[in-house]
Amino acid sequence: MPLLPSSGCLAAAIATPINANLRPDSQRMIDFARHLFSQGVDGITIFGTTGEGPEFSVNDRMGMLDALILAGIEPQRIMVSIGALAFEDSLTLLRHATGHGVYGCLLMTPCMYRGGITDDGVFEFYRQIIERGGRDDLRLFVYNFPDISGVTISLPLLRRLNEKFPGIIAGLKDSGGDPDLTRQYILSFAEMSIFTGNELDLPELNPLGLTGTVCGLANIMPGFMRALTDTRNSYEGRPFVEALRAADAVLSRYPFIPSAKAIIAETMNDPNWLRLMPPMAQPPAPQRAQMVDAYRKWEQSVATLVKDATVAPARGNVTPIRIA
Repeated sequence: MPLLPSSGCLAAAIATPINANLRPDSQRMIDFARHLFSQGVDGITIFGTTGEGPEFSVNDRMGMLDALILAGIEPQRIMVSIGALAFEDSLTLLRHATGHGVYGCLLMTPCMYRGGITDDGVFEFYRQIIERGGRDDLRLFVYNFPDISGVTISLPLLRRLNEKFPGIIAGLKDSGGDPDLTRQYILSFAEMSIFTGNELDLPELNPLGLTGTVCGLANIMPGFMRALTDTRNSYEGRPFVEALRAADAVLSRYPFIPSAKAIIAETMNDPNWLRLMPPMAQPPAPQRAQMVDAYRKWEQSVATLVKDATVAPARGNVTPIRIA
């Protein structure tokens, strides 16, 4: 049974620490995951877009999952992004993650070619992955992120997949930025777990049956995101949405991943977190310091809001994290 809650679920699209050889740093990832869990995060998604996943080899990605589980983090709290350009790489990652009993596998269509892609072609991609993966216990989450993949997961396509593979299509993560489409996903597929990647939409979508969010912001503001995820409606969430817009004005000075890693480096007191996979790069140190300072001032400005937030003592079917 999944350990993540069925509603109000906060999962961090966790950033990936990188060592001097440009390979994932498992010990730093373990330490950071424990930090996020201590701040109210329910689960983590590894090697997604925020985690720079496609930049790493299959062996390194599998090795990270092995290390997390060996450290005592329950696999049912981990979603694994298995997206890759090579079809066989996604299959290898699928079999490995499912064999470990993870919460689910998150899969976006390859983002290399965009011309001539149709719903039939996208259906065939997922069909081949599922059938050739050969795992009846697979829990697959379709990933709608058209800004990166060039593909929008339509309602007829998702319905067709669900009818062909009931139970295997466990849900969808929607990072498309269209709350109307997210609303349609939720209302049309009550049996699925629907996550949003757009944190601003949480208060509006929660009453409709949203499962929760898989988001990059949980890396840097887990306490704030815990409170926002627990809001029950748009009225209750209004001050959080307004505050989040103010944070976005700070974070959007630079691309999100460099900004997030700069804040994580300061939070964890570890400059190794500043590393990015080339060709991404950090802004110059003075500008980076100004951004982090502005973010910390924002954080102080919302401290009372977060502290005063009413957080439900029990969320869905979540149980306390157990770390060996």
